[in-house]
Amino acid sequence: MATDATDPAGIRDHYPSLDELDATARKLADRWPDRCRVRTVGTSRAGRPLTLLTVGRGPHNVLVVSGAHADEFAGRAATADLAHHALTHQHPDLAWHFLLCLDPDGAHLADGSRTARTLPAYFDHYYRPAADEQPEWAPAIGAALPESRTLLDLIDELRPTLQFSLHSTDVGGTFVQATSDPAALAHPFARSAAALGIPVETGAFDTFRLHESGPGVYLMTPHHIDHQESTTGMLTPHERTGGVRAGTWFAPQRHGGETVLVEVPAWTSAHLGDTRPAETAHHHLRSYADRLRERGEQLTALLDAARPHLPTPDTPLLRAARTPLTALHQLADEWDPEAHGHDLLHTPMTRARLTGIDLWAHRIPVRAAALLRRAVRAADAPAAPQAARLDELLGDWCAQYQRRFRPRWLPVARQAAQQANTVRAAVALRHGVRGS
Repeated sequence: MATDATDPAGIRDHYPSLDELDATARKLADRWPDRCRVRTVGTSRAGRPLTLLTVGRGPHNVLVVSGAHADEFAGRAATADLAHHALTHQHPDLAWHFLLCLDPDGAHLADGSRTARTLPAYFDHYYRPAADEQPEWAPAIGAALPESRTLLDLIDELRPTLQFSLHSTDVGGTFVQATSDPAALAHPFARSAAALGIPVETGAFDTFRLHESGPGVYLMTPHHIDHQESTTGMLTPHERTGGVRAGTWFAPQRHGGETVLVEVPAWTSAHLGDTRPAETAHHHLRSYADRLRERGEQLTALLDAARPHLPTPDTPLLRAARTPLTALHQLADEWDPEAHGHDLLHTPMTRARLTGIDLWAHRIPVRAAALLRRAVRAADAPAAPQAARLDELLGDWCAQYQRRFRPRWLPVARQAAQQANTVRAAVALRHGVRGS
């Protein structure tokens, strides 16, 4: 166990690999077989195991899900932290269940980014699956993935009072989304963020249409999530076959439970919590929309030029690249005041919200370029001209991203501590568990 209060599970500045996290879980089960157990609850599309670690045997179940998105690694460290805490601070009424990684196939493709400590290195091996290959979202858009089915079945088996989904991003701050009003969580969440030196993000574009129960703490409803995702390139009107209620976030409500999403950044940035009114929002929104259109056109032209040289048009990387490419065009129309952007101007446009849109206007093209470059690189020599051009664009756009937001690396221990502290606070509020 750790000696540093910000590193309670001995995490230090290291994201565990999936093998390391699995080994940690099995060591706990081997050492304390009366308190811990490990089982395989399903398999991925590629046959990788979906592993569940359970700590405790109380009548009330808490489910912690890590690795829902392949490019997000903080949840692994937080899972190790929380498992050790659950073991050493047992409560007779609680059983903790840790799904170590919901998408191990995606994690395998994204592993090259796990040790990166700069944005260029992070995006050099970047991978995030296509929208219909992301297990939390797949049921909402009519995609049948075994990973999604495993999680939904697990929720029905455990009937958790609380499900936690641990998420992270590249540049940003920390915020929380929950399926029941998280107002009581606002204070412990903010206190933890302040102690760890993590800015609370009050302008994340993901949360624009959600009710804010406190700074950086948001209530999710199916209607607002469906609408939000249809305008961020995640769900198109054609794809919204089941709606978000068919996904995994709202599934615990069938059993009287709730879900809490905890977001942390890998790199922090200032100006993400400025609630003062934004000036000249109309001008800025138009410039962000123009940026997306211009970059989207460049990437689409490069994809068209490279396509005849690609060995197959259907690879995980190419499928993944299409999601942010689609988002570039959809978001440009959503933000443009001359198109649909007037809808954004009807909501209070704070400086934090405008900064949040600017952040996405940098992030999404960089993600698309990174994914497309990996796909083209795999084609080797025939697509070399497109790969070289993508090298130039990605280097330029990533440099602009860094100049605009001046990201500062947040040590892994602090990323994990913010997630773990928020989880423990939510459990304490729901179950009155001391020591959380």
